[in-house]
Amino acid sequence: MFEDLRWHLPAGVRGLNNSFTALYARKLIEDHPQWASAFELRRRRTP
Repeated sequence: MFEDLRWHLPAGVRGLNNSFTALYARKLIEDHPQWASAFELRRRRTP
């Protein structure tokens, strides 16, 4: 999903940082719990 977003970035937007993909996934699950089965989450090492 994150890779697909890269292909659809508006002109002038540089890119998406891979460091935040896990945080985006957690945010999506928080906002849309019905999508939880689409993601595989690992335990976070830092809060």
